Amino acid sequence: MHRAGRDNRRRNATPGIVLLAGALVCTLLACATANAPAPGPSLTYEMQTLRMPLKIESDGMASFAGLPPLTGRLDLSPILAAEKMPPGQPVASQVMLHYGRLYLAADGFRSVWEITPFPGTSNAAYRPIAIGHGPSNRLKDVRLSRYGSSKASCLRVDRAGARPVFITPNGEARDECP
Repeated sequence: MHRAGRDNRRRNATPGIVLLAGALVCTLLACATANAPAPGPSLTYEMQTLRMPLKIESDGMASFAGLPPLTGRLDLSPILAAEKMPPGQPVASQVMLHYGRLYLAADGFRSVWEITPFPGTSNAAYRPIAIGHGPSNRLKDVRLSRYGSSKASCLRVDRAGARPVFITPNGEARDECP
């Protein structure tokens, strides 16, 4: 009888443990999406960069790919309008994923654009990072790349006729990578 009582307590405790574990997982995931440090032990997590060419169609839409593992679309028409790009023409650009944000650049742009997704939605904030000199200076032969060590890397922006610009993990344009 004593052993049977202990087995019943174990069986009755199992759903509670499962619920507690589920709540802990949900809490950790919520912390990760809110960019807050997770409580408890931690480990090194370095998000690698991904650079790829991106064709912006004449309607301002760009598709990452049509098949997994990379799918999705961006409506870049507000950025094209801000850049005063000629309407109705495709634009060859490149996008780079760096520290959870997308950076977009194209020949003819005045800025590199930072696109920050809102977790759990299909929307993103966007802002220009001016790297040109003067209002009429447009990017030419622009190339995005990762620069620096794994402990402190920047997004490097190379372009014709100018020194490289480095965008820090905080999204600031600098002449050097800190």
